[in-house]
This record gives sequence, C-alpha cells and structure tokens, in this order.
Amino acid sequence: MVYSYVEDFVKRLSKLKERIEKHRDLFSNNEAAVRYAIVNPFLQMLGWNIDDPEEVIPEYPVEEWRADYALSIKELVGGKPIAFIEVKKLGNITDKESKEKLKYAFVSGVKYTIMTDGDKWFLYDAFKEAPLDQRIIASWSILNDDPFEIAFKSLVIAKTRLFGKEKPNEPLFKPAELQTGKSDRETASMKPRFDKKTAEMLILKILADSKEPVRRRDIVNKTGSLVQLNEEDLKPWSSKYNIPRWKVIADRLIDDLRHKGLLKTVDLGYYVITEEGRKRLEQLEKK
Repeated sequence: MVYSYVEDFVKRLSKLKERIEKHRDLFSNNEAAVRYAIVNPFLQMLGWNIDDPEEVIPEYPVEEWRADYALSIKELVGGKPIAFIEVKKLGNITDKESKEKLKYAFVSGVKYTIMTDGDKWFLYDAFKEAPLDQRIIASWSILNDDPFEIAFKSLVIAKTRLFGKEKPNEPLFKPAELQTGKSDRETASMKPRFDKKTAEMLILKILADSKEPVRRRDIVNKTGSLVQLNEEDLKPWSSKYNIPRWKVIADRLIDDLRHKGLLKTVDLGYYVITEEGRKRLEQLEKK
C-alpha cells in the first residue's frame, strides 16, 4: 500500500532531520559531510544507486566547473545527464551561485539543476527564461517542512523517466516505480479512493505516527494527499461554502472520532490519538 511506502520514507527522513540538527556545526563548515551524510542517503531514498557511477556520477566536468553529481537515467536522453546537483555547506546557498550553476547546465544541454545544502533543496529548470525564483520547479526544507509533504514533493527528483514533472497534490510514483519507471497514471491508481472508512484509518494513522500533537488543518491536508480524489470529491460542498466536499467530510470526521474517544484535543486545534484510537487503528489495518 502507498501509505506503507510514505510511512517508511517519513521515518528515514526524520533520521536525516535529527542528523542535521545534531551535527549542525559540522555541516555548516564541511561540504563533504553534507554530501555523504545527507545528500547520499536522501538520493538512495528516492531510488538512486549512489554506487553506480553511470547513474550517480560524482565530480562531473562542465567547462571549468565540476558538478558535485550528475544524475543519469539510461532510458532518457541517451544516458546523458538529466540533472546536475550542486551541494553547499549548510546555510550557504546563494542566488548568485545558483544562477551560475544554471548557466552551466544550460550550456551543457542539461535541463535540471538541484541546489542543496542538505536541509534546503531547490529543483530548477535550467532552460526556462525567467527570474531565478520563477525557475523553481519544486523546493522543500528537511528541517522546516512537513515530512509528509516532502515525501511527495521530493519524488519529483526520484529515479524515473518522469523526473522533473511535478504534480503537487498527488504522489508522482508508486514504490515499485522507483526501480521500473512506470507511468504516473499507474501511480494514481495505487492510492485508495476517498471514503469515510479510509479517511478514518488515515487520520488515526497520521496521529499514531506523530510524536507531537498535530494541527487539525494538517490532519485534513495529509489525509487528502494520501487518497484518490475524484471529480465529485473536489466539488464545492455547497453554493454557500466553496470548500471541496472531501475536506468537509474529513474535517467533520475528526469531530466524530473525538466524540467516540478515538482522539482528543490537547491544545486549541491540536489533536493526539487515544489508546482506544490505537485499538481501532489496529482493527482497520487488519481488514
């Protein structure tokens, strides 16, 4: 199930976040440490074989510059690099250097450039003629962004023939696709359809996996990102309230679960799962 993949990704991402926080001083002064302790494992999480020099090419020569990495997918562009990665010390990404690296990518005929300091990641379109901020295809921060959102956003740079194609409100690839490169239409079919029972399980699972209370709005948004939403689900709830039908249902379901004692509020708008909620989740997962 897609959720199992996302759950595993989020757990591994949390370890990277802890590593950055623990060794912040080291990463702020040592670019190589960022590459080997953060960038390499993150690329592996996205299906890249960092031990294959034909797939993840270190120190790729580009005129007088050397890209820290060039990513290559043999089935695409004749095995030539599809993207360059430039790694900086933590907190050391600058617009000036980003523009320079995009220029090198453009001259080399490489469409994508990834700039990262381990925490912040920016995927740029090197071929787009626009100001720097308008050339960003996707971006995220391991330290500051929601891990579930990163799990889906970062798949835009996963090892697949759909590299660089962003669809912000749905996962781009199913787990097996990280190796096979199948179509995103197949990916969408892997997510369960939205209904009350599925939403109930996801809400409880989101809270069970969180070490901290979760804001109501975040519970709803995470739930929506993990299901297939059809045209009916996306219709406004009413002519008076221009809110998607699925959001209203998920929001009301939170109240239903609270009334049943499956979750509770610990602060205004923040929720945690109860022991009864955990038992209910176990029942739902066995079905």
